[in-house]
This record gives sequence, C-alpha cells and structure tokens, in this order.
Amino acid sequence: MCTLFDFSQALSRLNREGRFAETLRYFRQNKDEFTPEQIRFNKFIVYYVITALIEVNNWDDIFRFIEDYQVTLEPETFSFLLRKVKDKVKRKELSINWTAVSRFCDLINPEQLDTACEIRNLEIRGRGKQMEMASPREEWYALNTKALFETRNYQQCFELSKKALESFEKFHYSNEVWFARRIALSKRYLGNLDEALNELLQVSKKKKEWFIQREIAEIYKEKGEIEEAFKYAIVAVNNSGNIEYKVDLLILIGDLLNARGEQELAFKHYSLSRLLRLEQGWRVPESLTLALSQFSFTQINLTDLPKLKSELKSYWLSLGNAQLENRPPRRPRAEKIRGRIHRILNNNERGADGFLRYGDSESVYFSVKQIEIASRLRVGLEVEFELSLQRNDGRQRAINLRIIE
Repeated sequence: MCTLFDFSQALSRLNREGRFAETLRYFRQNKDEFTPEQIRFNKFIVYYVITALIEVNNWDDIFRFIEDYQVTLEPETFSFLLRKVKDKVKRKELSINWTAVSRFCDLINPEQLDTACEIRNLEIRGRGKQMEMASPREEWYALNTKALFETRNYQQCFELSKKALESFEKFHYSNEVWFARRIALSKRYLGNLDEALNELLQVSKKKKEWFIQREIAEIYKEKGEIEEAFKYAIVAVNNSGNIEYKVDLLILIGDLLNARGEQELAFKHYSLSRLLRLEQGWRVPESLTLALSQFSFTQINLTDLPKLKSELKSYWLSLGNAQLENRPPRRPRAEKIRGRIHRILNNNERGADGFLRYGDSESVYFSVKQIEIASRLRVGLEVEFELSLQRNDGRQRAINLRIIE
C-alpha cells in the first residue's frame, strides 16, 4: 500500500513525462486507498489530476472530480491551472470547448487572484530576453471574455471586457486592444452597428490584422455600404496571413462582388474558398455549395487550384495598387533656397521679422521666433530657407530659416 505522498509523487512523475492518460488511470486504480478528505485537501493531487484532465480534453470529468470531492481551488492552484488552460487554447490542438473554459473560469472570483506580474527569462530568436507576464487576474479576464464571446454570450462579454479595461492600469500581450475589440464586436451582435464600426475602426489603427479588417468589411456590408465593405475586404485579403485561413473572407468578397454585379469574379472567389477547404480536408459549408449552384459557370477542379489562386492574387494586388494610386499625392519636398537678409523690421525677445532677397532680386517676407536664430540675424547675412504661401493673402513667405555658417 502506498502512502499519500507516494501517490502524489507518482501522479507528478507521469505528468512530467507527458503520460496524462496513465496519470488518470493510476488515479482511478488507487484513489480508494485514501479518504475523499485526504484527496480534497491535498492541493498537489488536485492539481495533477485536473492538469491531466485538461491535457486530454476531458472537461466533463474536471467538473465531476471537483463535485465528487467537493474541491475548493485555492487561488494559487487555480492560477497554475489557468495557465494550463491558456496554453491548451493557444496550441489549438483540438476544437476548444469554450463553454467548459467559461465554466472553468467561474470556479473562482477573479478578485481572489494575484495582480503581481512575473518576470521570466525567455529565448526569442536565439537571444535571451526578460519579459513581464500578465498577472493571473489579467489572464482570467482575457480568457473568460474570449470564452464568453465564442459562446455568444455577448452582453456578458461586453460587460466583463468593459470591467477589464477599467481594472488594470497596465496591460500585457495587447490585451487592452483585444478587450476593446470584444466590446466592439459584442455591440455588433447586440445590434449597435454604428458604435461597433467606429470602435473597431479605432482598434484597427492599433492592430492592422487582416481579420479585424474583415470584421470591419462585414459590418459595412450589414449596413448596406457595399463599396466600403469591398475596400476593407480587399485590404484584408492583401494583408499578411496564409490564404488558407481566409476562406471565410473569400466568401465575403464573393458576396460583395455578387452585389456589385460581377458574377464571374464572385464565382471564382466562392470556388477558391471551396477548393482550399477540399485541399485541407475541411468541411464545405452548405451555404457555400448553395452559393456556387446559382451560377452557370463550369465548376473549377482541384487541379486548377494553383492557377485560380495566382489569378485572384493578381486581381487583389491590382485593386490594392489602384487604391494606392487614388490616394492624394504626397506633398513634394520643399526646395531649399539661398538668399541674404535685405531688411530687418523687428528683432526683440519675441523673435525677428523682415525681408530677404534671392534669385534675381526677388524680395520675400520672413518671420523667425527662435531667439537663438533671431539674435544672430543682420542685414547682408546669407541664409537658407523654403517658400510657403501665407494663409491670409496667398503671398509667399520664407520659412524654416537657417543661417549659412
């Protein structure tokens, strides 16, 4: 018969070796040798069992274990487990059970969690770097708001994200941006499109991610502003990111092209989304199949995927370049001109002004407020300057005066 310490150590060793299914098997085979109280109050056994259940994606048994043994997770233990859940979500090994993640977060009041930020030594691109990590409380808010959004609890997501922004003076991993994004998107799904759009546009200035640009395009589409939606959709598809991850964006572009009456291009975008899904072994949504069935064009085969991908990439880039060409031209850099001070009107503690001559005896007004320059000005002094139009009368004046040494 093993002791409680031996039992705990065996669970720990199996977890360290990544043998999580064996951890759970060993626990089931030996748990009856100990009272429920012995297991409940041993935070190490609790941690090892729940960790193994997280790793094998057995969420139901996590809550069953907690209920059967009437476990109350200590804040420190919960913080370590929270990190395990976060790492599991980050790896995206399997479809995430967001309902379970949200339920897991509800096991503790976030006010019990520490706000201290740990400093870790990390190796990034072969170089050591110190990095400040988010506190357990900030990680709780980040994970729970994400879970609430993914489970479509938009009102709760909005309220909790708003509270998160009010709760911390400093954020990590751009969490303040992601909280703001969840607020905007929650407003979208709660029916407030105008506020959602304005807030998401602000978010996109801080994070120029393609999926945020896609979300902006979707809201414009919902508002019936097809051209604005199309503009942001093209920006999104031209942005960095594998095209395989943009299969839903391709459907959006297809919808917008259809609305613009460009049916062949719409068909090709729907087809590219379908072919990319087939190539990756992903399910083709019925809505996409239905959209394609409305066209009389010949179906594009998987063997033609490289050609179609190349053709549409050239199309997106041409639109991107056209949009750039339609922007106002950059203001040309002003020409540097040399001349000499011809007349000084005033020179005092507020600066100096007067006239200078350049070229074929052209005279132009100047005004200088920098005392260190003004104090050195004298008639006949050679200077360098630029020409600009005065707002009041449209006449030229000299600006950015510099003394030629």
